[in-house]
Amino acid sequence: MVRFGLIGCGKHAQWAVMPAMKLAPSCTLVAVADPVQANLDSIEDPAVHRHREHREMLARTDLDAIYVATPADVHCAVTLDALRSGRHVLCEKPLGMDVAECRQMVDTARRHNRFLAVDFETRFIGAYRQARQWIIDGHIGTIRAVHINSFWDGHKTQGPLAERRHRFLDKTGCLDCGIHRIDLVRFFCGGGTWQDVQALGAWFGEKCTFPPHIAILARLTPGILVTVNASFAHTAYIKARHLHEAFVIIGEKGVIVLEGNPGNLVFRLVGDSRCDTAPLQEEGHDQVIPCVLEAFAAALVPGATPDPTLATGDDGLMAQIAVDAANQEAIRRGDASR
Repeated sequence: MVRFGLIGCGKHAQWAVMPAMKLAPSCTLVAVADPVQANLDSIEDPAVHRHREHREMLARTDLDAIYVATPADVHCAVTLDALRSGRHVLCEKPLGMDVAECRQMVDTARRHNRFLAVDFETRFIGAYRQARQWIIDGHIGTIRAVHINSFWDGHKTQGPLAERRHRFLDKTGCLDCGIHRIDLVRFFCGGGTWQDVQALGAWFGEKCTFPPHIAILARLTPGILVTVNASFAHTAYIKARHLHEAFVIIGEKGVIVLEGNPGNLVFRLVGDSRCDTAPLQEEGHDQVIPCVLEAFAAALVPGATPDPTLATGDDGLMAQIAVDAANQEAIRRGDASR
């Protein structure tokens, strides 16, 4: 049983992380730390110890690992404290605010011989795992191109979550969620290094640091052409709502395509050796994060080889390399919608 401390118990922790802890058989939540008293007061389980300061919680002797669910701009500081205290860490995405922070986190974990993982939970959704297995089994041959669209309204510009949207766009842009798709490219391709990242952004008149819509063109070694188009602008400025997801993975012997309409999406394999389908079923945080927690717990067993579906700190770093390069290039080139 892995005994967890949770740093950060705001909305995401309350809605997703803590319920997931209860559903993960190999994990138990021992203590939480949050500077906001109202967040601590929201915890109903009397067995969970509460701390206003995370270093106070880290002084406990009954914790094996830390789950970091703070705002992204403090991921690095609290993760470093946790690693230096001798705890393994599972951190929410993005791993850090920039490449420099991510490198420091990865290097610190390695120096202290602690395991660092990041919650790229989309990897654990059944249809994505099936698509990856088709690739491993050789049904599309060597991958040569991956194209992904991920469009939604980013909580819209008006309404109860508009402030949350604005924080995202000032800190990480629409790639706050798009980073999941960037990570999926490497997941499907079995790794690789980002090169020649180019990007254009469109701001749609919004006053924010990073673009709410971005188009990325890049190469992933060895020799894979990648496009990722991500949006918080898709129906963000109207009452109606629409989502758009599209994946195309092109290999020398076949393709994998995500097709259909929202709520009825299917991964389709078309190859010489096999044709098949895998429905993309809705899986919420309460279904997927327990899988992440169980894979993390299994990775802590001495001598164990981590499940490759579980994203490591190195995977978090590689995703951030692409995000930083794309956002910086979009800012440098200016608003493409003007």
